[in-house]
Amino acid sequence: VFEFVHPMNQADAVSMFQRLLQTPDATVSIELRFRHGDGSWRWMDVIGRNLLSNAAVQGVVVNARDVSDRKSAEQRLLHDAFHDKLTSLPNRALLMDRVAKLLQRARRDDAPAFSVLFLDLDRFKVVNDSLGHMVGDQLLTSLARRLQTCLRPGDTVARLGGDEFTMLLDDADEDAAAIVAGRVQAELEAPFRLGEHEIYTTVSIGIATSTAGYQSPEEMLRDADLAMYRAKDQGRARHEVFDTSMRAEAVERLHLETALRRALERSEFVMHYQPIVALSDEALRGFEALIRWQHPTRGILLPGEFLGLAEDTGLIVPIG
Repeated sequence: VFEFVHPMNQADAVSMFQRLLQTPDATVSIELRFRHGDGSWRWMDVIGRNLLSNAAVQGVVVNARDVSDRKSAEQRLLHDAFHDKLTSLPNRALLMDRVAKLLQRARRDDAPAFSVLFLDLDRFKVVNDSLGHMVGDQLLTSLARRLQTCLRPGDTVARLGGDEFTMLLDDADEDAAAIVAGRVQAELEAPFRLGEHEIYTTVSIGIATSTAGYQSPEEMLRDADLAMYRAKDQGRARHEVFDTSMRAEAVERLHLETALRRALERSEFVMHYQPIVALSDEALRGFEALIRWQHPTRGILLPGEFLGLAEDTGLIVPIG
């Protein structure tokens, strides 16, 4: 009967019968794959009982029940728990698990470096707002396929949610990660053809490398995210490698956002008016209205110091 057992389950099947034969009246259960008459493999729930000492039986009795449908359902549930529904890529949970394992390996002195790339689609909101979420979803799915072509076997590309993707590159230092980032940008030079639409897009990429001595996957992903924001600030469609100054900037940005919200509550925004004068007759033609932030400790702040953050956080609407 063992020739009908799947090669990867044969050792377990033999071990099961050995245990049965060694223990009178023993009952052992196991799940094995058996070859069906049509050549496919079916999962069977097998229960064996040693009845050699039973005069009426004098043998080993095996009952088997086909549980292939249940196993398929379990595998689907397991897949769905660790994969993104839209793109079928690994999700955040699976990515973090893989990063954690590589970090544990990285604590060895001779362990190779690895890198995390945090990718964010540039101006994705424009696609959603102009062409609709269905086209947006098609773009994300097509992007996922292209990103997979940029990786080596053993590397991981995951979707964290929205238009954020992450690449996990094993045995890749900062230079190797930068090469992959360049490969991604080159891959996106060709447009996406989605139905009647032709869409050009780019990504901003942040890179964090294990040589910084991270203790947790969350820390590494956070720094790659910060580097991605630096790439966006520097003009998008580029990559940046994390350095510690970015963390200080992120803290400052958080403090500024908090102060910005309080400024709204405390009516700290004021208007300055610059006259517009006609040079021909020096007549007053109107005024240009200019917003200023009367900061309680820093004094008058010009728009360049806070309007960008206001737009990013949505505070520009109540300010307006």
